[in-house]
Amino acid sequence: MTMRQHEFRVKPEEAGERLDRLLALIFPEGSRSFWQKHIKNADVLVNDKIAKSSQILETDDLIRININESEQHEVIAAPQLHVIYEDQDLAVIEKAAGVVTHAAPGHRSGTLAESAQNYFGSKLSDLAGSNRRGIVHRLDKDTSGLLLIAKSNEAHRGLAAAFKKHDVLREYEAIVMGVPESRTGLIDAPLARDPQDRKRMSVQAGGKEAQTYFELLADNKELSHLRLRLQTGRTHQIRVHLAMIGCPVLNDEKYGGRRVRVLEEDDILLHAVKLAFTHPVSGERLSFSSELPLRFDSFLRKIYMHIN
Repeated sequence: MTMRQHEFRVKPEEAGERLDRLLALIFPEGSRSFWQKHIKNADVLVNDKIAKSSQILETDDLIRININESEQHEVIAAPQLHVIYEDQDLAVIEKAAGVVTHAAPGHRSGTLAESAQNYFGSKLSDLAGSNRRGIVHRLDKDTSGLLLIAKSNEAHRGLAAAFKKHDVLREYEAIVMGVPESRTGLIDAPLARDPQDRKRMSVQAGGKEAQTYFELLADNKELSHLRLRLQTGRTHQIRVHLAMIGCPVLNDEKYGGRRVRVLEEDDILLHAVKLAFTHPVSGERLSFSSELPLRFDSFLRKIYMHIN
């Protein structure tokens, strides 16, 4: 048996969730009953204290996980870090699709957090725990684009507060199946974990507030090129919201089904193209942009050739 250890702090958007539910959401390789067993066995501590599965978590609660696992997992080399901006307090990086943001059961190596640790060494914020050093927010594994890294604890606190107040501009572009009914709009639909499938999110009354703005850039009557802006930052928010209006992201089988599968790899046609925020230490307004990856090219040609 090998001992696997993880620790992280609860983010503002995760506060108010039960301990067992949050663990099953963050680490979907383990079922809710799996986590309940380990919580009961004191393999999971909250603020270094024995907890109950039903414990309601608060922002910055420290979760420590120590689990004996018999399976040896493949060690994946940490990907090279693509840094587009860096100062003494923070960095902006570009995450490739297929890379997990931080370690989790089933994804212990080859993570962006590991790459950041290798690149920046000790010059990373430690507020989020040893497995999430510097991590302020996430991108889904199969989504690519811009991501903020906190190097100093002061910057981490400031950035976390800015995300909580929705003061960080986050724009994405996507290729979707179908065409929205209007050229611009706001999708305002609360999200919660799907009661039928713990690995999915779904629109549910009583879920957490979630708002996504969209703009139709172009379409060929079958596919659309959209620009999206997050007002909130819930798990899988853009993917669920677009599927809800009948325009699932291409290659996103989780929310669009087999009909949207267009690539051999799992990378979805969603990319974080812009980040803009006020520097938490200097007060300077910063803005960064990222070009769409090559996997978008053939679909963009199909859309814009129709227009031309």
